[in-house]
Amino acid sequence: MNTPLRHDVLIGQAVLDEIRAAGIDEDDADFAALVDAECDTLERLRRIIRFARHTEAQSKALGEIQAEMRERKWRLDKKAGDLRAAALWALGELGMKKLEAPDFTASVSESRPKVVITDEAAIPDQFCRIKREPDKTALLAALLRDEVPGADLGNGAPSLTVRTR
Repeated sequence: MNTPLRHDVLIGQAVLDEIRAAGIDEDDADFAALVDAECDTLERLRRIIRFARHTEAQSKALGEIQAEMRERKWRLDKKAGDLRAAALWALGELGMKKLEAPDFTASVSESRPKVVITDEAAIPDQFCRIKREPDKTALLAALLRDEVPGADLGNGAPSLTVRTR
């Protein structure tokens, strides 16, 4: 029967309390064997951690596939752009402004002028977007020394480290 983890933890806490009440603590060589023999909680946690590791591996693999697909998308976009540029050049050489086919009509037209930056530092601020973003590394260092308006130190959260053999 598959019991909820919360129930297993409550049983595990009761088992740990009984083992500790008997005078056996975590430093005793028999402690882990006694806990394992008396409840399924630790084995369930082992399965959860194994499943978490498996899920992390899947996420990593998916990330690698996404990177490959982004690269493939970039190559396909470049290829499409190169093909369009070749068609535009050929239409220009032929002196044609339009090419019709049963499934499309291609037209050559002038696009809007584009901005070319020649000296970024000379551009007035009114024509710039300035991204303001807190530097959390610098803020942490400053907060450890003194107060900083608009920022406080929060409590660190517990974390689980899993080492493999």
